[in-house]
Amino acid sequence: QLCEKLGLLAQFKMARKRAEEPTKELYKQLVAEAAVSHLIVSPVVAFGVYDFARYAGMPLTSASIQQPWVVIGLTFMAAHSFNDWAFYWFHRTLHAKPLYARFHKQHHAFRGSIGAAAEFAGPLEQVLANQIPTVGFTLLTGQHALIQSIWLVLRLTQTYEVHSGYHFGETWAGKLGLTANGASFHDHHHTENLGNFGAEHMDWLFGTMDHYLTMGGEEGYLKRREEIGRKVADEAEKEG
Repeated sequence: QLCEKLGLLAQFKMARKRAEEPTKELYKQLVAEAAVSHLIVSPVVAFGVYDFARYAGMPLTSASIQQPWVVIGLTFMAAHSFNDWAFYWFHRTLHAKPLYARFHKQHHAFRGSIGAAAEFAGPLEQVLANQIPTVGFTLLTGQHALIQSIWLVLRLTQTYEVHSGYHFGETWAGKLGLTANGASFHDHHHTENLGNFGAEHMDWLFGTMDHYLTMGGEEGYLKRREEIGRKVADEAEKEG
């Protein structure tokens, strides 16, 4: 990652075991998968749902936005809630034994997650766990293309951050709610692969965050990452 190579934001980086560091081969596969997703899967899906979106009431792009700002804000809140519920259940379903190895294991190749790994998934997972939760509400309710685009940017910013491996919860931006603040929660999902399937309130509601809580929640997990960082540093010093 660029930040890591330039030594930026190092104080926010959650430490990795050596086995959790992505390999060069994995990075190459990530680029190839991203190319397929963005150049083939996403355009095909967009083409396929355009007529449905128009049927659902989406105006032409050239049309002005008629909703007042309050309604637009409520739309984003509803889209966020729809995403939380849909992503949690699609993601949790993909962790079922009959489905995990075939459809979701690829995403967990990044044991130490990075931002771009958010979209490291096969076509079926891209549609079910990424695209439907993200744009489902705005499509079903026929939102203007500009509103859908703004929501998409907000949603992608969130998922890139929680996959980034950087924890910004204690920064001024994090305390003001300007960051996603879910990086440690989802990082646990990748490094431990035990629960934490979606937004924290969803896992609390359905009882799938027990392992995270036994580690001490966010504070305990971050301390564990600090211990790993010290151990890796000590090993590197001894080696050379």
